[in-house]
Order: sequence, then C-alpha cells, then structure tokens
Amino acid sequence: MKTFYTTAVILFITISFSAKKITFQETVHTLVATYVGPTENQDYKFVDDNNVEYLFYDLSKNIDFEKEDDSKINKRFTLTWKKKLVDEYNSVGQKTGSKIVVKTILTIKATK
Repeated sequence: MKTFYTTAVILFITISFSAKKITFQETVHTLVATYVGPTENQDYKFVDDNNVEYLFYDLSKNIDFEKEDDSKINKRFTLTWKKKLVDEYNSVGQKTGSKIVVKTILTIKATK
C-alpha cells in the first residue's frame, strides 16, 4: 500500500509540472498598442493606452514588419503574442548556457 501511495504522489507531481509547462508555452495574448520604434537592443517597442511599454524580441517567420520603417512608427496595431524560451548570449555573442523568457509577435495588423 505504501508503494502505491508513493507512486500516486509522484505521478501527481509529474502531471502538475507538465500541465504548467504546457500552459506557459500555449498562452497567447492580444494587445492593441502604438508602435514607437526599435529599442537600443533592437527589440520592437509598443505602448498601450495606459502607457505600459511592451518589448518584443522577435516576430513569427511569416510576418513582414520592418523595425526601422518610419511609416509604422506612431501607428496603432493589434497583435497577438506569446512568451518563449531562447538561448541567452553574453556581450561578445557567445551562448551562456542559460535560457531567458522573451515575447514574440505571432500576428500583427494595423488598427484605426
């Protein structure tokens, strides 16, 4: 009986951690914000109506959106995004062996 109980507890803990991992990867957010241009680190910077800043690391491969395009600056966009893990790099461009969480844009559409 003790073995059964221990196995059940371990199985429950494993499922709990797995569920959290799946939720983290699949959560998609929607945002309506104004594009203010790239940051010094070349992130995409957006500001919402409450002046909250959102920095995005990259775009989905199927999106054509140039960071430096002046015609997009100060325009409103509706975008969907999610968090993902990427490799961390040091100041000379080498992988540190760590992972960091960043935001990536999945879709973007001009809004009036």
